[in-house]
Amino acid sequence: NDQNINLDEVKIGPDYFPTNPSLKLVYNSSMGEAYAEIKKKGNSYIMDLRNDDFYFVQTVFVENDSVFLTKLEQEVDVFLFISSSASVTYNRPYLRFPFPLKKNDNWTWNGVEYIDEENPDTIKVSGKVLGGEVVETEAGKFDCVKFQIDITKKKSGTHTKFYEWRTPKIGLVKLEAFIDSKGFIGTIMSLLGYDEMKFELKEIL
Repeated sequence: NDQNINLDEVKIGPDYFPTNPSLKLVYNSSMGEAYAEIKKKGNSYIMDLRNDDFYFVQTVFVENDSVFLTKLEQEVDVFLFISSSASVTYNRPYLRFPFPLKKNDNWTWNGVEYIDEENPDTIKVSGKVLGGEVVETEAGKFDCVKFQIDITKKKSGTHTKFYEWRTPKIGLVKLEAFIDSKGFIGTIMSLLGYDEMKFELKEIL
């Protein structure tokens, strides 16, 4: 019963990816409850999403309203004593969102990613604005813009698809990620028996 929103009048700007350090959010996820917070570091922002079993930390900066990703650190505890982590960097800042966007806009970014400063792989990211939707979560009802992001990697041959539902000033309300089992996180997710990863806003602290 998600209702659609007409995006003709909606200005999709950087407030859909807020970098406000006072914003603290709790999500329900496939891997249990997770906490999100933002720290400012120089001209960048560290977006930290974690619980006892994993962390997912993005380092971003905003320039001319576009959001760029420079580093991604991730770790998942697979079983009691085994944890697997990786630090991902890029040959140039990865275009996360080229705001302002409008209905039906799409964008692409091509670059090289490195895992733990090695293993270069050519990466192509395509994003598009799919439409507007009202999303109801435990935290309330939100007027969201739904984005699709596809990431393909040449050497590893992986294709990961994300759907992100975002709302102004809060950012991510809901995420569905279909993760290729050949990739780093994908291998772990399939070990744990997941074929997709879901996050949904539970609480705004």
